[in-house]
Amino acid sequence: MEDKKREAIILIHGMGEQRPMDSLRSFIRGLRPHDYWNKPDRLSGSFELRRFTFRKTNNGPMVDCYELYWAHHMDDGKFRETLRWAVTLVFRKPFWKLNRTLRGIVGVIQVAGLLIALFLGISLPDQVITKGPVGALQSWQTRIALSLVIIEIIAGRFLTRYLADSARYLTPHPRNVTARNNIRSDGLKLLGKLHEDGRYDRIIVVGHSLGSVIGYDLLRLAWDELRHPDSAHYGNQPEAGVFDQRAQKLGKLPSPSQVDKYQQAQARLREENRKRGVRWLVTDFVTLGSPLAHASLLLDTRSVKLRQRQDEREYPRCPPTIGKGDEKSFHGRSYETRGKTRTMQVAHSGAPFGPTRWSNLYFPVQSRVFGDPVGGPVAPEFGPGVRDIPIRLSLTGWRAKVYKLLFFPHTRYWTYDAPSVEPNGTTRKQMDHATGTKDANTILRHLLGLSGPQPQTSSPTPTGANL
Repeated sequence: MEDKKREAIILIHGMGEQRPMDSLRSFIRGLRPHDYWNKPDRLSGSFELRRFTFRKTNNGPMVDCYELYWAHHMDDGKFRETLRWAVTLVFRKPFWKLNRTLRGIVGVIQVAGLLIALFLGISLPDQVITKGPVGALQSWQTRIALSLVIIEIIAGRFLTRYLADSARYLTPHPRNVTARNNIRSDGLKLLGKLHEDGRYDRIIVVGHSLGSVIGYDLLRLAWDELRHPDSAHYGNQPEAGVFDQRAQKLGKLPSPSQVDKYQQAQARLREENRKRGVRWLVTDFVTLGSPLAHASLLLDTRSVKLRQRQDEREYPRCPPTIGKGDEKSFHGRSYETRGKTRTMQVAHSGAPFGPTRWSNLYFPVQSRVFGDPVGGPVAPEFGPGVRDIPIRLSLTGWRAKVYKLLFFPHTRYWTYDAPSVEPNGTTRKQMDHATGTKDANTILRHLLGLSGPQPQTSSPTPTGANL
């Protein structure tokens, strides 16, 4: 049994004061509540972690699930620094220039913030002049100002213990570099050991919330070392030769069927790479509620824009960025094999999403009060080869109604209520057609290759996955 090839899933948790294994336990129980066991995790190097193992349906291979736990690298952020980052982020662009997911929410915040600032800036000085300091303290304008201070104090815990993670990871300030490097180093070690282990022939990286940004960084960093073919496996590479032409057929706004064809081309390229000795085993990148949907807002700086970094291949796109003229995703490289010089095609350093599919799940924001504004479509930022999938909660009854409220869905990408997914799928398919969304738990299991009858039970809310 142990000699058969296995598959590995790496779950990367989101921001907040996470505890080891909380996210992974809820994730596994949401996918297969009664079909798993755990064993020591010998690859992560942490004694706090264990790996979960379950068998795929239809006599498929064993699947080992690992957690990339990184919260211990982040201490509580400084309140005012985090607040300054959040305010700068909210007011970086006028709301009408943002995508639909953020436009309504940020618009309300921007307008309300400007009105309050204008009101207090005009009213308070006048109150002090006309009523004196004591009288001004008793005015309703001052009470509003004090209320805002109280709200600031109450919000401090959220800012320093949750949002601060995003502020620190997304901002390459000198004092944040050590934590960023430590997180990436742990992730690269785990990825490297999975590639070297010898038991795995497929790796899936799943990133939730800020974990999706970390996962993206790991793929772009690990790819450069693992993308090279082995000259001992020299042979024809027809898929590499035509990959760019197939990618260009996507266009800017591809249909679902065009994305299907592109992902099929990715699968063929991946198999060809394996035959040519390429060590890369990551077949899928799955993002859940990913802030990469707002990458231009989060990653643009005064000195360099996201698009420039993508053009320079620092931040990979899907499909890969190709240069001007005759520059392509693959270039010829000479190898000495058995006394002969042979040329093999090698993908460039910014092309992990040549062989690796990217699927992005998000709860659409509706009527400004429902959905998950943290996530959203990623393809507009990272390329038309990303499969964006709008989803709905896998819940029924009062939970389905309450958890639709703004931000609530962000922690429920794998939460599951059995009645919402019938064995025959009739009701689910009717809802798919009526709402234009997919059932969250069903589509997630499909992307992970875990489709099959789901045990009739409910899974807990992922307590370790915070905003």
